[in-house]
Amino acid sequence: MQHLPKSRPGQTLGLDDLRIEDRERILDGLKRGASRRDILQWLGGAGIAAVTGAGLLTQAQDAIAQTPKRGGKMRVAGHSSSAKDTLDPAKQTLSTDYIRGYIFFNGLTRIDSNTVAQPELAESFESNPTATEWVFKLRRGVEFHDGKALTAQDVVYSLMRHKDPAVGSVAKSLSELIDTVTADGTGAVRVKLKSAYADLPIMLGTSHFMILKDGTKDFTTAVGTGPYKMKEFSPGVRSIGTRNPNYFKQGRPYLDELEFFGIQDGVARVNALISGDVQAITNLPPSAIDEIKSRPNLVLFNTPSSTFTEFAMMVDRKPTDSLDFRLAIKYLLDRERYVKTVLKGYGQIGNDHVVPPSNPLYNKAIAQRTLDLDKAKFHLGKAGLTNGRVELIVSDAAIGSVEMGQILQQSAARAGLTIDLKREPADGFWSNIWLKRAFYGSQWNARPTVDILLSLGWTSAAAWNEAAFKDPTIDKLILQGRSELDQAKRKQIYGEIQTILHEQGGNAVYGFSDFLDGLSAKVKGITQVPVGYLGGYAFPDTVWLES
Repeated sequence: MQHLPKSRPGQTLGLDDLRIEDRERILDGLKRGASRRDILQWLGGAGIAAVTGAGLLTQAQDAIAQTPKRGGKMRVAGHSSSAKDTLDPAKQTLSTDYIRGYIFFNGLTRIDSNTVAQPELAESFESNPTATEWVFKLRRGVEFHDGKALTAQDVVYSLMRHKDPAVGSVAKSLSELIDTVTADGTGAVRVKLKSAYADLPIMLGTSHFMILKDGTKDFTTAVGTGPYKMKEFSPGVRSIGTRNPNYFKQGRPYLDELEFFGIQDGVARVNALISGDVQAITNLPPSAIDEIKSRPNLVLFNTPSSTFTEFAMMVDRKPTDSLDFRLAIKYLLDRERYVKTVLKGYGQIGNDHVVPPSNPLYNKAIAQRTLDLDKAKFHLGKAGLTNGRVELIVSDAAIGSVEMGQILQQSAARAGLTIDLKREPADGFWSNIWLKRAFYGSQWNARPTVDILLSLGWTSAAAWNEAAFKDPTIDKLILQGRSELDQAKRKQIYGEIQTILHEQGGNAVYGFSDFLDGLSAKVKGITQVPVGYLGGYAFPDTVWLES
């Protein structure tokens, strides 16, 4: 059963990581005059270590001292948008869509700062000993924006629709592990899986699995349970929400109105923040870090993450169908230079697979690939591309790909390969270039688990398999890793996947970047959640403006 999370060695619990009821109990206790000793005793009884409990208490006292202020309108500029912007959680592909989801909807769970699933629309959840069946008890008193009460049937519909091919869900590969979802009375749902999956609550905390009203098919508007009610939605233009007065989280949201839109050009996005036209922006270009830090009225908000930028090399077409060509490119990447100069140190070096060094599942046994001109020349020769010429498509849509393309171009020239950089505009890149061209820069948003990331882009059937790298061994290992409950065995399975991708895959992963956001100093209430920009995309119900 999900209870107040226990602190573990090396884990730091934040106030927002607690269940809503537990957080409010601490805050209410302090407001009513409870002593530090009383609160710490209660936390100790709940299994929170003394050091962590003291930290939570300090956060709670700070929160009361900085009581969120209600009111005001906030404008936020994301870094991506298109005419295909959608309100359908099943079809979201851009961070703009993800944030919009958190404005108008909620999931059964939410993901906290430690990437642990916490109750949201579900009051609690538990599994059987083999993690093949889960029961989610729904929170009482939750209403959709039109006044309809949340029921189990709404959840059944929302989850099962991902399995319908006609829906075209981008998360269909994830939903395949679900066998059935059934109502357990009106206040709970039972999810039966085809195999064990310990991370199901985390998966259901991602934006794709937001809960809709039973039978929802019209996505020109949004009738959700979220903190804001739909006022306007213009795909590719903007979304506006007004405070939901019946939101189930007492006192929230704090803003009267939240406007969200995309500005794809990085310079224009930064200028909008500097001028005060917006109060927050996502994906701050690293080149603007010093400018933002120099201004006392602005804040650099960075969150370490598993977001990575890479060069996708599709293995089903020339010249990237050659393993030797792919290896040559991997040996031509100056990764240290990229992290130091392009990311300004706000990131980690990649090693041609999808797991960052900070992840507990990272395979340390794989030697770190470095710039090696001799090995690159060797593989170029085997590929028949000594003194050859290839085209590489880069774009600001994949942050850092332009700069890394230039670095790669310089290294390649020293190895006898001419790389013609073709810079495509950010607008239309994901629909015109991604998944369509042989050799191009790409970027992947962080996901809360390695399994979710691999399922979305590295299984043979994944809709987002951008390198067209289809390996039955990887398919089998992904299924094994998903079902394995023993952490040591799980690490070994994911380590094998990393080895295959490192040695054969079509992704030259050169760096993992922190999430970099720019904020007005008046913006408060956003916490670091390492799965997305601005608090894991979920800032709408916590953010407030200091007057």
